[in-house]
Amino acid sequence: MNYSNSKLSTYETCPWKFKLAYIDRLEVEEEGIEAFLGSRFHEAMEKLYSELKFRTMTLDEVKAYYEKKWQENFHEKVVIVAPGRTPDDYFRLGLKYIEDYYRHYYPFNQNRVLGLEQFIEIELEGRRRYILQGYVDRIDLTPEGVFEIHDYKTSSSLPEQAQADADRQLALYQLGVKKKWPWAEKFRLVWHYVAFDLEISSTRTPEKLEELKREIVELIEKIEADREFQPKESVLCNWCAFWDYCPLKKHEAGLEKLPANEYLSEEGVVLVNKYIEYLNQKKEAEAELEKLKEAIIKYAEKNNISRVMGSEFHITLSKQQRIKIPNAGDEKRVLLDNLIRQAGWWDRLSSLDRYALEKAIKSRQLEEQLLQKLSGLISRETQVALYPGKNEGPSD
Repeated sequence: MNYSNSKLSTYETCPWKFKLAYIDRLEVEEEGIEAFLGSRFHEAMEKLYSELKFRTMTLDEVKAYYEKKWQENFHEKVVIVAPGRTPDDYFRLGLKYIEDYYRHYYPFNQNRVLGLEQFIEIELEGRRRYILQGYVDRIDLTPEGVFEIHDYKTSSSLPEQAQADADRQLALYQLGVKKKWPWAEKFRLVWHYVAFDLEISSTRTPEKLEELKREIVELIEKIEADREFQPKESVLCNWCAFWDYCPLKKHEAGLEKLPANEYLSEEGVVLVNKYIEYLNQKKEAEAELEKLKEAIIKYAEKNNISRVMGSEFHITLSKQQRIKIPNAGDEKRVLLDNLIRQAGWWDRLSSLDRYALEKAIKSRQLEEQLLQKLSGLISRETQVALYPGKNEGPSD
């Protein structure tokens, strides 16, 4: 399989979606309105820059081309997630992006355009073991001899500079551009966030690029070793078109298609509602049991007894001394963990299981020196266990 940054990102977002899209090659008709708008904006920019060798298009011409491509490509499966929004809202949003961009960069002669929607291929390891492919929105050459790799973003969120410096897509494209023109030395990565009429730029050192290649190879090896492709739920699920095939979302997708009067009687809904009902009752009962346990312990202590009688059952109380380990994250817990590891007991104590440690202390398996070090990090507490039993009836 040849890889792309979008394929890799899909796997990181949800391995199950990766499997459906790129292994099973399942095709879906749904398309998010945000992606649809992005595609139309990219087409308008490609048209604008491809015409530059002959002429500079007017703003009205670019907007008319955008509208033409919108009407040609719009279909009933374009999905709008944001409540209350319409296709016209997003269409006008795209027009604003074009107007802002046009006025910002007119007359578009800042650099020399070397490529539009340029196909690139990156060989991550020798013998073409791993090939990564992609299309660069635009490649420019500045008057200073810098190769600029441009990408248009219609996202409604603006990333921090640190995120741009860590972004791998354009960095990978830089490797592909370098392969096309080996004599290229200076590069700049440029993202146009058109919703804000801002651009963010970044550069990469040769060392960072080599590190990136290693990371991508590791990710690809992880993908190719994966046999389960577990679904991963996130906010991005709202824009996923594979709900009908997802084990986490399939039932929800089916319920959305039911008439309102059938929803509550659907078998799965009935089962879950009943389960939650009993679960809540269990939680309430457990809370009451805990209160009763405390009351029984206090009663037994007040009366100096270890068995409390009921009409048909009795409860026997058993006191035991237990060690208490500091909670995870506590400074003492860190010291305790380190001591156990240094002494070579970590595996034998099941990664510091309280009962395993208690057993090792009671059976005197631990060295005296280690016990002394542990004494300041662990404490002891008295625990009372309650054991119900049935009262014996009068003998015959």
